[in-house]
Amino acid sequence: MLEIGKHRVLLDCGLHDHDRVDPNSLNREFLFDPRTLDAVILSHAHNDHIGRLPRLVRQGFKGNIYATHATGDITGVMLRDSARIQKNEWAHAQATQHCLTDPLFELIDVEHVVDQIRRIDYKVPTEILPGLSMTYHDAGHILGSAMVELKFKEGDRDRKFVFTGDLGRRNMGLLPDPTILTGMDVLISESTYGGKVLEPYDVLLKRLHAILARAHRKRGRVIIPAFSLGRTQRLIYCLQELFYRFRVKPMPIFVDSPLSTRLTDIHRDFPDAYTPEARRLMDRDEEYFGSRYVEVCQTPEDSRRLNYHSGPMIVIASSGMCDAGRVRHHLLHAVKEEENAVVIVSYQAEGTLGRKLVDGQRDIKILDRDVQVRCPVYVLDGFSGHADAEDLAWWYAQTGGGIETAFLVHGEPESMEAIAPTLQKFVKNPVIMPEYGSIHEV
Repeated sequence: MLEIGKHRVLLDCGLHDHDRVDPNSLNREFLFDPRTLDAVILSHAHNDHIGRLPRLVRQGFKGNIYATHATGDITGVMLRDSARIQKNEWAHAQATQHCLTDPLFELIDVEHVVDQIRRIDYKVPTEILPGLSMTYHDAGHILGSAMVELKFKEGDRDRKFVFTGDLGRRNMGLLPDPTILTGMDVLISESTYGGKVLEPYDVLLKRLHAILARAHRKRGRVIIPAFSLGRTQRLIYCLQELFYRFRVKPMPIFVDSPLSTRLTDIHRDFPDAYTPEARRLMDRDEEYFGSRYVEVCQTPEDSRRLNYHSGPMIVIASSGMCDAGRVRHHLLHAVKEEENAVVIVSYQAEGTLGRKLVDGQRDIKILDRDVQVRCPVYVLDGFSGHADAEDLAWWYAQTGGGIETAFLVHGEPESMEAIAPTLQKFVKNPVIMPEYGSIHEV
């Protein structure tokens, strides 16, 4: 939360990684009165950045919620799906744990959020409050993602504040590189992969090609657990690029996630968001992220039919960490057979089924059944939408230096500590890694 003069502005409003029905969850309360906020500015529509907006509205926030056009469209879809999940979790808790707390939010709260969204174009300075101008710049992370630039006067002095949101990787084919920004006084930067260098895109394509070649030889299936927003669409594009640009022998691609389908429809509405090369490739087909090789599973029956599909095939399904959704059923049927393969393209949190696969566990439980993993598990974490240590260093170097104060957020402590010395070269005062609930005057 920023306090600028008399204004109080919130940057994003995401879910904490806690149980939503836990009465002690950080998701249930805010460290401020939502009724005192003047505005909320969204960087993009992943749930760790928008997931508590309905709770904020439920507790009295009445102001505008600013977003890019794509983020505004995606937010409604994501939050409606989240409300459905939240309702099911709460009902289950009421039945099994005698939970006495109210739901975190309900569908009516989501609809209020949607009504309060105001869409703003990239690169268009907009006065969102008296004396406070905001400009969005493409962050290259997912469709609609943006860096936030705020300009205001402090006495006789012009000040410029920048929040990176989540920065994307460079040279990833589908989305443009993050926009370069200079001349800022205060910077808040993400640091997710501040201590890690990810594989470049051309290497990822070669590794994926080898996995597909193996599937052709063994007539096996390739199961790819993927988040519905961003990762699924990027994978579809990468596979199209392999088939069309690099002449890799095609195979059927089945996208098995109702949420992914709705989000992919939104991705088709914004063709100008993609690089010229991506547009030229996708223009080959009647609709973006679709081709004669891509089939969407609309119903549970469509999903179940894949169990009897013969020959090499690719299944992209959610959830990305394998702990929910239809991907569990595909894993249950696939991991027992040596000719199949699992490809992990997303971060896997501790304790998740996906993490167990990444860690090489061979005896696991899927849908309460004991299963032995006999197929190979490949990890291609370079498909992440987050800038790695080299991308962050590149972006910091382009700022021109002279930053007065900088904060690192959105990263594990070791990631922040790893990238802090790199950022420090361009900052006058010591880089700050703030604690939850801390207050800083700059």
